[in-house]
Amino acid sequence: MKIRYLLTAALALVSTVVFAETYQNCHFVSGSKSYCAGLFTGDSVVFDQGSYKSCHFVSGSKSYCAGLFTGDSVIFDQGSYKSCHFVSGSKSYCAGLFTGDAVILIQN
Repeated sequence: MKIRYLLTAALALVSTVVFAETYQNCHFVSGSKSYCAGLFTGDSVVFDQGSYKSCHFVSGSKSYCAGLFTGDSVIFDQGSYKSCHFVSGSKSYCAGLFTGDAVILIQN
């Protein structure tokens, strides 16, 4: 019986590691990800519970979110990364392929 519980615990741990999600600061060229440079700590905009919000991150993990976002941010939109405008947590429009640095979710 103990072996079964140990195997279940080991499987849960492996699943957590395999499907880990982290936020990283990445560089983009013409809408495509070029490279990423480590785990992100700071504030960024992410899609959270059905709308875009300004959230705080520590070592690549989301710590908390603080309301609906209004402004400009980079998102993955229709197959490439674009600079988009948001109003009250909803995407308003996107303006071309993005070149520069932005924070994105990396799913391992």
